[in-house]
Amino acid sequence: MAWIKRGLITLVVLFILFAGVIAWFLSGLDANQYKSKIVQLAADQGIALTLDGDIGWQLWPNIALKLEGVKLAPLALPSESLLEADKVAVGVALMPLLDKRIEAKEIVLVSPHVALTVDKNGKGNWELITDAMEAKAKLDEKQKQQTPPKLEVAKQEEPAGEGLQLALEQLRLEDGILHYSDKQTGTEYAINKLHISADNLVPGGKPGDVRLRAELSGSEFPAPVNLDIHSSLAIDEGLNGLRVQPANIKLTGAEGAEAEINLRGNVRRAKADAPWQIQLNLNLDVNPITGWLAAVGSEYTPQSSSAMKKLHIDADISGTDKQMNLEPLELSLDGHKFNGSASYQAGDIPSVSLSLKGGELNVDDYLPPPVAAPEQTELSADMAAAQPVPLPLESMRGFNAKLDLTLDKLHALDFEIDKPELAVNVNNGLYQLNKLAAGLYGGTLNSTGVFNARGKSARGELSGALSGVEISKVQEALFASDEPEAADQKKVTLSGRTDLTWVAQTNGADSLALQKNLHAAVQLNAAELALAPFNLEKGMCQLVSYAEKTALPEKEWPAQTRLQDLRASVNLAGDVAKVEGINAGIENIALTGDGTVNLEQQGFDFALGLALVGDKTSGNGCSVQNDRWRNRALPLRCKDKFSEAGAGSCKPDSRRLDDLIRDELKYKAEKKYGDKVEEKTDELKDKLKSKFNSLFNRQEKEEPTPEPTP
Repeated sequence: MAWIKRGLITLVVLFILFAGVIAWFLSGLDANQYKSKIVQLAADQGIALTLDGDIGWQLWPNIALKLEGVKLAPLALPSESLLEADKVAVGVALMPLLDKRIEAKEIVLVSPHVALTVDKNGKGNWELITDAMEAKAKLDEKQKQQTPPKLEVAKQEEPAGEGLQLALEQLRLEDGILHYSDKQTGTEYAINKLHISADNLVPGGKPGDVRLRAELSGSEFPAPVNLDIHSSLAIDEGLNGLRVQPANIKLTGAEGAEAEINLRGNVRRAKADAPWQIQLNLNLDVNPITGWLAAVGSEYTPQSSSAMKKLHIDADISGTDKQMNLEPLELSLDGHKFNGSASYQAGDIPSVSLSLKGGELNVDDYLPPPVAAPEQTELSADMAAAQPVPLPLESMRGFNAKLDLTLDKLHALDFEIDKPELAVNVNNGLYQLNKLAAGLYGGTLNSTGVFNARGKSARGELSGALSGVEISKVQEALFASDEPEAADQKKVTLSGRTDLTWVAQTNGADSLALQKNLHAAVQLNAAELALAPFNLEKGMCQLVSYAEKTALPEKEWPAQTRLQDLRASVNLAGDVAKVEGINAGIENIALTGDGTVNLEQQGFDFALGLALVGDKTSGNGCSVQNDRWRNRALPLRCKDKFSEAGAGSCKPDSRRLDDLIRDELKYKAEKKYGDKVEEKTDELKDKLKSKFNSLFNRQEKEEPTPEPTP
């Protein structure tokens, strides 16, 4: 056993001798000879580099150059440090040291602190460095152009011992902090507890292992977010390529929110001045999305508890550092699958595009829960007190975009839409709606438009058509009611297939101006339209029955009026819509009229006329004996608030009824009284007018609860 003991003693002695030799070499190699040169090189680039201590040597666990108290700041403001580190150690290779050469193998940063700030004028402290570097580059280029060419003489090679080379195998960063603050917006963000380890970063070598852990926080984050990155990287010779095999990125937030990103592929360039070529595969999973919205301070909650749960994206990324394509692009949101492509083009005016095709989507599931509807008085007060919202015209410019979206079925705002197609182009503030097409309740929707936000105010135009649409479904979707069925049946409803065409335009710099300056022309046509819950034929028969002293036909009067060949024009100016040229048939009754709809006051006012054509109002309606009642319009006025509209909204128009009564009485009085006609006409007019009004008032009170429209 003695030989073992002697062998161990020999090894210890050899190790001590070897360490002594290394120490002797290190004592003869003064690393501080590079200190002033490094500081000057930094100053030439506009950077104030401070090294509080000397550059020393570290012997354990690895031989390394050691720097303490490292500070980096803009040269113009050397006291405003961008980077501070307690310790920076640069590990060096042993064999090159024996040849008086320093070859960096490992870099260790302990407690680095990076502070980035934006002042109240929007200037970042790092811009002082970048501006200085750009100014230095321009000055060098100018001096190069002004200096005459010199005869180049081959320089003698520097002694090997004066070389400083980088062949980095390991990188360590411990307990780092990156802090960002913006005094303009009052926001702050930080990366804390930053730890980075990277092995085998030698260009042309085998793939290396990279790990990163950090905690992300911000003034708008209720709780920190944890970041964990693990990747296998390989760097090409000459630093002209990077292979990701793969990179796994995990984010963990509060309330169980998780996100995982996987990247695989490469980024390469043919030479140093060539553009980077990108070939990557992206795989992203987010679960739940609501958790991440809460993690960034959003209070958004979808209507459906099953909405905003899972997001999955799978795409191939190709292109350059100036232009990238995502194709094919597969996106899945809560099981709703979409396929298509996306692209990005860098430049003075960047461009983005997105094209997606999908199946069925219920947008209402993703909207916030509905709030209780305000009372009419509250709604009017809110509308009156509403302040105009300026349009973000500046933000609407400065980029180009293209969107193409096609779905099999869409449920939105209680509308059932079949095969919607949307095509939108944005060209530096000019928004073009090239196509909006869909199937809607048995009919079709087509619309195009343009919105110009390039000036000090915006201007918009929109045109389109609805063809063969069941109007009752549209009314039901727009004015859904939560009232009991009996109460709901008393409201005015429309049903039947309708055609609508429209042309609209507006302009303004805020929401109120756009509303006030809105002008639109709408044309309405319907072959047959049912109006409920009142029956205009019954009302006319009651009037004729009273006037001719005949019995009202005994029949079931449906709680609706069927209008044939309805035509009407609507001209909208701001908050007031004028409805003109109303023409329709009700069996043998001709309906004419016009009116207004006031959106600000939430009410309507229509002056209508009902004229009998023929002997009877309909096949089983009432007969008219007196020819003078034929082809004469019965004045009817329909006036009410939207919230109170019902069967009692339409009554005889007393303003026009006077003329009708006067003409009829005058005709009869002339036959009976001769010269005394004026005196008798005034006397009888008041009596008959009172009876006319009492007739329709009694009709309204005695009207039974109407049955639903068949």
